[in-house]
Amino acid sequence: MKPFSFVHLADVHLGCLQYNLTERAEDFARAFTEAVDKILELKPAFAVVAGDLFHSPRPSNRTLATAIREFRRLREAGIPIYAVDGSHDMEPNVMVGTILNPLHNAGLLIYLPRVRGGLETENYYLYGIRSSRSLLEADSKVLRQLKEDPPSPKPQKFNILCFHGALDHPKYTPPAFKPDLRVEHLPEGFQYYAGGHIHQPFKAKFKTGLIAYPGSLETTAYDEAENPKGFYHVRVESLEEPPEVEHIPVSSRRFLVAEVDFTGKRVEEALAEAEEAAARLDVEEAVSVLVLKGSLPEGFKRSQVDVHKLRSRVRKPLYMVVVNQLVEAEVRLEPLRLKETRELKALAYQHLLKAFQARYPGSKGERRARAALQILELLRGGEEVEEKVEEVLRGVVEADRSEG
Repeated sequence: MKPFSFVHLADVHLGCLQYNLTERAEDFARAFTEAVDKILELKPAFAVVAGDLFHSPRPSNRTLATAIREFRRLREAGIPIYAVDGSHDMEPNVMVGTILNPLHNAGLLIYLPRVRGGLETENYYLYGIRSSRSLLEADSKVLRQLKEDPPSPKPQKFNILCFHGALDHPKYTPPAFKPDLRVEHLPEGFQYYAGGHIHQPFKAKFKTGLIAYPGSLETTAYDEAENPKGFYHVRVESLEEPPEVEHIPVSSRRFLVAEVDFTGKRVEEALAEAEEAAARLDVEEAVSVLVLKGSLPEGFKRSQVDVHKLRSRVRKPLYMVVVNQLVEAEVRLEPLRLKETRELKALAYQHLLKAFQARYPGSKGERRARAALQILELLRGGEEVEEKVEEVLRGVVEADRSEG
């Protein structure tokens, strides 16, 4: 095996119209173009895209044109692209298929799950797993793929397995992520497990090699704003040594996030803090996010926090978001006194009587209203009341019969 290098990127999310802003869709396109510029400078043997190339399984014509343009640049430079689908760009249904299929047919990339037995060259072997939306789906889809089209890593070559999903093991997956794959879904025998879906760069020893997530190229949610954006450049010198993995940064839109905790504070005091925080977020061309969290005092509603007023104080950013995570205090209800209970029963009987007499005038309506009230009382007891309820209902039926 001769030394070579390759690029591993994932979670490009082309076409992501974040906050319904065309500027944000342009940001995602620009990040991808910058990544391609840097790939062309690195001159790797190939590039691997580990899912979520697109934000939608049916991208717009403009988004598709961006992908075609950038892939052509790589193809013309002699850099093949190998890809798997992700949770965003996988097939909406079996009949339609993934958007990666037409790109595969056009020769712009190689959709690895369509290459039976994996792809083998002089220096490396590649195998790609189809994406799943849940562990249950993966148990069916992935295991079926591995059984019908098993991978065959080559002992004298560098073996790469490409997949998209979070694993069901805390060592490899952040706490907030819902797992999509089981550790056992990724077979042994590979030196590099090229993952996608986790938007934070991460790598660790895994089975027979190294598992790696390069992170995303742009910010898809404010809580990942601090994550480094970019892709991995992987250098393989020999089979005896682990590959050298370098994170290549890509510039992204500036996100500013501030949090204000209302817990234990007077509302006026917390709102003053929120206004000060909003003023600090008033930065040109940024996406500014103000998070209101914690507990409100008793009697104060989330809707009483004037989010529009906070947003209106900020004018310079591209966009201002106020995330209201405030929790309302539970209202403590005092137990009803006996007099109140009797009054409620009388009121309930009046409503039931009116309802039943609309259909059963006279004594029949009265009987049904009394029976309904009795049944409600029995059900409130929380004990086995089936026989007692049946007894009440039988009484109504027998009284009706005796009346004729």
